[in-house]
Amino acid sequence: MLTTVAICTRNRAALMEKAVRSVLAQMGSDTELLIVDNGSSDETPELAKKIVAADPRVRFIVEKNSGISHARNAAVKDARGKWLLFLDDDATAEPSWLAAYENFFRNPPDEKAASVGGAVTPVFEIPLPKWVEKDVAKLDLGPKPFPFPYDHCPWECNYAVRCDAVNAVGGFGSPFGHIGQTTGYREGAELNLRLQDAGYETWWLPGAAIRHFMHAKRMNLRWLLSAAFNEGRSIALHRLKDRAGAGRFFYCAGRLLAAPFHMVVNLLVAAVSWPFQHGRPAVKALKRVMSVSGMATELFRRIKR
Repeated sequence: MLTTVAICTRNRAALMEKAVRSVLAQMGSDTELLIVDNGSSDETPELAKKIVAADPRVRFIVEKNSGISHARNAAVKDARGKWLLFLDDDATAEPSWLAAYENFFRNPPDEKAASVGGAVTPVFEIPLPKWVEKDVAKLDLGPKPFPFPYDHCPWECNYAVRCDAVNAVGGFGSPFGHIGQTTGYREGAELNLRLQDAGYETWWLPGAAIRHFMHAKRMNLRWLLSAAFNEGRSIALHRLKDRAGAGRFFYCAGRLLAAPFHMVVNLLVAAVSWPFQHGRPAVKALKRVMSVSGMATELFRRIKR
């Protein structure tokens, strides 16, 4: 089998069903769809089982360890396809999405290609607040395919990996990504860095587009600042991954000493720029404050160990 499409989900039954339907409409008999439940307490398991009963191309598994990285690793382990294609449970695939990916899988531009991703268009539940950047949550890198530069990658909501390559580098890192109700990031970025270190390539794929539903809560300033804090924590974990001993200690100490300065500067920028451009520069500065704070918090936890 060439392709396994995986939808990892938790407590989003209605959205998950829309994601599934958008994929099934494009699938042939040589592609499977894998629904991975990561501890849902709503009707997700029952709905998934109904979908499975109605279509033999769909399978359903449960990953009890909480966290998107655990769910993605369960998909890697259970996939029958050579390539594993991830779609978020709150996204829908555009009509040419699967065909674009499978053409890439059959005719990769380089034998070292091991991961690939495409465009993301946000669909907002509420009108966009004026203080939010217009291109927020949008990814479009143009009409031509290309390999990403080192330490860059597509977004995990629309992203495919070659299963043998992922297994060769140890799978997704469990500290990264969403864990339960805690927003986390960089599970794909961290994996892609290990793939690139091992000599593999990550590619941009035009034509493989999705629409990603943006919940109203994500347009709330409190949620955005909390997400920025957790992203900072994920960045700290990412950067500490290959550091040990004295190098790890001095990296943590240097970042911790610099953090208050960066936070104060960005707080001043936020205060001065708040009246301008509907507050967009101020919000960006506040997000930087929270990201630095999250990074410093995680580094302090690690340096104490």
